[in-house]
Amino acid sequence: MAEDDTLAFSVRTRSREASCPGCGTVSGRVHGGYRRRLADLAVSGQKVVIDLAVRRFLCPLAECTRRTFVEQVDGLTERFARRTPSLRRALERIALALAGRPGSRLAGHLSVPTSANSLLRLVRRLPDKRTGAAPRVLGVDDFALKKGHVYGTIVLDMETGERVDVLPDRTAETLAAWLRAHPGAEIVCRDRASAYAEAVRTACPDATQVADRFHLWKNLCEAVEKCVAHKCLTEPTEDTTADTAVVKAGTTVDDVPELMEGLRVIKRRERHAAVHALYDKGVQIDVIAKTLGLDRKTVRRYANASTPDDASCGTGSRRYGQVHSYSPYLYRRWNEGCTDAARLHAEIVELGYRGSKRTVRRHLQEIRGSGKPAPDKPRELTVRKATWLITAHPDKIDESNALKLKQLLARCPELDAVASRVRSFASMMAERRGSDLDDWLTSAEQTGLKPLCSLARGLRQDFDAVAAGLTLEWNSGKVEGNVNRVKRIKRDGYGRAGFDLLRRQIILSD
Repeated sequence: MAEDDTLAFSVRTRSREASCPGCGTVSGRVHGGYRRRLADLAVSGQKVVIDLAVRRFLCPLAECTRRTFVEQVDGLTERFARRTPSLRRALERIALALAGRPGSRLAGHLSVPTSANSLLRLVRRLPDKRTGAAPRVLGVDDFALKKGHVYGTIVLDMETGERVDVLPDRTAETLAAWLRAHPGAEIVCRDRASAYAEAVRTACPDATQVADRFHLWKNLCEAVEKCVAHKCLTEPTEDTTADTAVVKAGTTVDDVPELMEGLRVIKRRERHAAVHALYDKGVQIDVIAKTLGLDRKTVRRYANASTPDDASCGTGSRRYGQVHSYSPYLYRRWNEGCTDAARLHAEIVELGYRGSKRTVRRHLQEIRGSGKPAPDKPRELTVRKATWLITAHPDKIDESNALKLKQLLARCPELDAVASRVRSFASMMAERRGSDLDDWLTSAEQTGLKPLCSLARGLRQDFDAVAAGLTLEWNSGKVEGNVNRVKRIKRDGYGRAGFDLLRRQIILSD
């Protein structure tokens, strides 16, 4: 029978007896009956409702705790359910894939309408996944529950790609407790996080820790970027030659006039001194951030840097890199007498620039601080571009960029040494020659460059895991892929993804 957009089927059972769910005794004594309405999967775009007549039976066994019971139809009914099992399973899959509101919209299009809250309740009723022993090869990584504030940890079986568990934070104590409760891990893949390293050493000291190669290469590129930022990227001119003579005339770099150092260097030194004046006394990072009016991440960067140069944050954002294409116009207008950054920003916006006034002001800050005219020819290489030339695969560098790299290394022996260490590290990583790590660290320290020495010092502290990462086949690629998948699940949650619900969606969804 069709009612508007709904197909209603009126049916009844034909059996004359049923088994008691309490004791299993078969009974044919009918106590009464009633009708149940069950929603089922749609047919030809129409909702389906089954009007089912069921009977209530008396249990003949006196010792049974149930006096009466209702007959159930296999594959069609469940206790207290208003949906068929097939519809329930379909809605569970939709809820796990799309969460509440998106799943509710899709269910409406499939003619099985339900609310977002109903879908979330279905997810919460699903049986939790219980883990006995840990997988032989384990992968761990953190993900943001609230970026910059609250983080969780995802645990993965690296051999099968199966999600094993999700932990509510990323502390060493939580992961160590999980590893003690789930013994059996022989290999643990992780990033360079010290908390995970400490947890594995504490809970399963016999396990082999493997540092991810992607993070090792990223650490090397960051060190190269710092080296490039402190070296010249343009051809030497008469002015730079004179400046070099002034530097050589003194005994230390601190004797160089502040105007030649630039405002950024001065500010970096002041912040480094202010942070360490409190940090060395045992003051917590949060307190230092509130006292100095800085972000916690900025304070942590300066606290972990032994010198002001180590605290350099590199080249900035991509938007900052876009302003270099407008350098010829900005330099020409500067030399014509227009030194107002806001006005210059408005002019290049008309030419297609999409960055901010602050970016333009920062781009011109070095020229303003030097008191000299802007160069007629802007530098050809930015820090970002020079870093890419040094760290990119040779097959990806065309002839013009190869010439720029050759000229850069020819006039800067320090960067030539950096490029040599990058090539040897890339060869060691590609050929899985972790046994050469100690020799590479020694050669990096011999360059005398602070970023490379700092990198080598950090890798020595995690030597065994780094050597294993450069030798074994395992890496954290599968874990990183699941972290990206978690971000999509969080977006679908629309703020409703509390940890319990988020954990079920991460573990149970396909």
